[in-house]
Amino acid sequence: MFTLIKENKINTTIPDQGSISNAIAINRSGNVKDIKVSANITHPYIGDISLKITSPSGKEVVLRDKEGGAEDNLDTVFSGEALAELIGVEAKGNWILTASDSSDNNTGTLESWALEIDCSSYNNHLAEITIPETESENSLISTQDCRLNGRVLEAMVDLEIEHPLIGDLVISIISPTGTEVVLHNRTGGSQNHIKAQYDSSQLSGLVGEQTEGTWTLKVKNVHSSNNGVLKNWKIKFHYEPEDDLKVVEGIGPKIEGLLKNAGIYSYVTLATTSADGIKDILLAAGDRYRMHDPGTWPRQSSLAAQGRWEELTALKDELNGGK
Repeated sequence: MFTLIKENKINTTIPDQGSISNAIAINRSGNVKDIKVSANITHPYIGDISLKITSPSGKEVVLRDKEGGAEDNLDTVFSGEALAELIGVEAKGNWILTASDSSDNNTGTLESWALEIDCSSYNNHLAEITIPETESENSLISTQDCRLNGRVLEAMVDLEIEHPLIGDLVISIISPTGTEVVLHNRTGGSQNHIKAQYDSSQLSGLVGEQTEGTWTLKVKNVHSSNNGVLKNWKIKFHYEPEDDLKVVEGIGPKIEGLLKNAGIYSYVTLATTSADGIKDILLAAGDRYRMHDPGTWPRQSSLAAQGRWEELTALKDELNGGK
């Protein structure tokens, strides 16, 4: 079994009395065992909005049909019985989300949507990768791509391997930047099966790593007389989006680098860091940063985190003396 997670951030207007469609392409073949669809929509009257998902085979499922009345905005995950008709369909191809607005009185925006699909292969051998017997430094390499841009707060790895002697195996996970964390190091003796979940306490070395890019599982078989099978693996994150801190008046590329080196990657984190705490980071970098005053940076970051860009622009203009 394998898990596919993809998200599209599109920030596209849903036309009044019209609809928009957006596709997520799945490139790996398999049967859907479980599926979740998430959608984030801003709209002042969510009762105007309908959503449906269409599978690559053309099967359609209505996710919502103008429920919610005068409530505003929608940020939800559809799962379980609502998507039961899609269990068993082919995952490979274009999955299409369609958002429709039945009224001409209010305008909304499809900010983003995402798919999480658990699949089993039609042919089990397609989902299994042989771990070769070797005396060299050659190892089995399996990769998964992450398109989410941010920094890891917590990570978790699920792994299943069959091997005659799991005590022969050294297994590690490698981040997109090359940071390697060992999951399993020749333990387990003559046991023949690994089915484990490695949690944040075992993966603390990945905290702060960027999420976006290629994640690699490396399995080395140090014995020359046995081979095995990697049946499946997946990595999951709790992550913090990595924002452009330079939108804050007073922060340039060098100061942004200092803040991110100190673990401040997002508007939210900067907004919740005191001005004194920011000042300490600047002073630790040398006297050249003593002149900078971060007094308004948390307030500016709070406006950015809430998407209140017009208010942020007005505040920056005020700080610049209206220039």
